[in-house]
Amino acid sequence: MQEHGLLNEIVARVDVELKQLLERVSGGQIDAQGVEGQVHKMLQATGAAATAMLLESADERLSKGKSIHDRRTRTIVSRFGALDVTRVRLRDGSYPLDEALGLQGRHGWTLWVQEAASLLACEKGFESSSDLMHRLLDIAMSPPALEQVAESAGKRALAMDQEGLKPDQNVRDKTLVIAADGCHAPERDGWHEVKVANLYLNEQRVKTAGGRSKLAYKQYLATLEDASGFGKLLWQASECWQAQKAKRVVFMGDGAPWIWNLAAEHFPGALEIVDFYHAAEHLWTTGEAFFGDRGSSLATRSWVKHYRHLLRHGRVDLVIDAIGRALESRGKDLPSEREQTVRRNLEYFKTNRDRMHYDRYKRLHLPIGTGAVEGSCKYVVQERFKLPGCRWSDAGLRAMLSLKQLRLNGHWDKLWPSRAA
Repeated sequence: MQEHGLLNEIVARVDVELKQLLERVSGGQIDAQGVEGQVHKMLQATGAAATAMLLESADERLSKGKSIHDRRTRTIVSRFGALDVTRVRLRDGSYPLDEALGLQGRHGWTLWVQEAASLLACEKGFESSSDLMHRLLDIAMSPPALEQVAESAGKRALAMDQEGLKPDQNVRDKTLVIAADGCHAPERDGWHEVKVANLYLNEQRVKTAGGRSKLAYKQYLATLEDASGFGKLLWQASECWQAQKAKRVVFMGDGAPWIWNLAAEHFPGALEIVDFYHAAEHLWTTGEAFFGDRGSSLATRSWVKHYRHLLRHGRVDLVIDAIGRALESRGKDLPSEREQTVRRNLEYFKTNRDRMHYDRYKRLHLPIGTGAVEGSCKYVVQERFKLPGCRWSDAGLRAMLSLKQLRLNGHWDKLWPSRAA
């Protein structure tokens, strides 16, 4: 009866406040722009009162039949702001309602607040996320508190079973593309490499209305693990895709040896492709070593343009022969540093010769560029984790990388199952 009385009181208060607002609007005391804010303020106060009442009712059910020690009041921060809730403390010191709500921290953030904070922290720095929480949701949460909430969610994401995060994709008779790259993020003891990969189906490359190529779906993978650990994670991810059912597996990279060592160990049957645009950049540095800066040397631009065309059409042997001949005839006249640049690039093309049959890849409608994973390095790592002033702890960076991936891969709701329910 007490609950029904409180409910009636809340309803009556809403009725009175709405009528008062109507009178103030009609009388010109509140202009059109102010209506939305006034209604929100009223509903927020009403929502806080109703939430507190309903939570105390839920607490009665949760503690029914248990050994009760006393009742204590604490402040909970909900989507309606701070509210005071009196709930049961059992003789073992536990609070059934607190556990059921998944409260975190001494401020008692509800799951909805935790999710909002974690979602913002995936995209913005903790300072900016704190400001947005206040401005958009009218919830005061300090940057350190928001960091704690987000990293806690990230640790849960990191611990989630990968088997439960399978992509909803059918790979049978399709081409699974795996592209790998690396970039760096700042930790407190210096810069550390983040290894990044994308997995996607080649058949899901589509054209936008503007004519640009776009992937209907791609899986993101980003980790601080070394090459060995990264390889195991990639293999596990490919197992989730059921790569064994694919018509073909393509492994792409920029030519870094660790990428091909990883591919050879975990994907021995994959078709390996070196990113064409990285290969072209090696042509540019070779041409500059021979003829001078690309911006001022017509000979450099002409030489690169010619052999870039041959390279794109799969004539990598002609490129290798041309560099070798030029080195033999001009090498003795080059400064030592430039000569070494040419030799390194010549070795690059020789080592990756069988990964540069771009004419064949085009006939098979396969990608020749790793733009997807390079974009992922920028979007996943650089735009979030290389913000000015960022210096991450190792555990914090791992947690936030995992949280960001979970969101991008479409599994966000799995981190908040009770709230989603």
